[in-house]
Amino acid sequence: MGENKTAAVLFSWLKQIILIILVTMFVSIMIIQTYDINDVSMQPTFDPQGNRVLVYLTPHVFGAVPDHGDIVIIDSRIGRERTFLDRFRESPVVSMALRDVNEHLWVKRVIGRPGDRLELKDGAVNRNGEKLFEEYIMEPMDDRGFESVVVPDGHVYVMGDNRNRSSDSRQIGPVPVSNIQGRVILRFFPLDKITTY
Repeated sequence: MGENKTAAVLFSWLKQIILIILVTMFVSIMIIQTYDINDVSMQPTFDPQGNRVLVYLTPHVFGAVPDHGDIVIIDSRIGRERTFLDRFRESPVVSMALRDVNEHLWVKRVIGRPGDRLELKDGAVNRNGEKLFEEYIMEPMDDRGFESVVVPDGHVYVMGDNRNRSSDSRQIGPVPVSNIQGRVILRFFPLDKITTY
């Protein structure tokens, strides 16, 4: 009798643990993720010494186009079709278990939306003929590698805030909306730099 009760308790615990794992995976694949930012391409917005952010996924799972100025996580492999398996493998729970680094995921800022014409004039980005006042950039941008572009339908144009040390749409081209992993909504580490976006 005691063995049956012990087995029932263990089975109950096992079911709860499995449920917690499944709910955690669902949340990290479809709703919200944490992400580390440890490179120089988004200075001065993010220091390269280590930032932890929350990334809101849900609108981008369904193809929403982010707004100008939004900070997004993109899949830089724009020449391939993204699948649900990509989202599954990139969730923090799975990538930690698989020890995947996910170097193809980049953090960038949305500069152009579908139909926008972007060009460089006097070291500043112009969108649809108007100069952008970008107080968040590290320094004036040199004009190497920037060509005038009209952002195609279903795409965004992204750049790092540290323009002279960022790989972004200037190298890979406009990014399909399907390659947007999510939008950064909160930096929660370091604790003295907690910021919403």
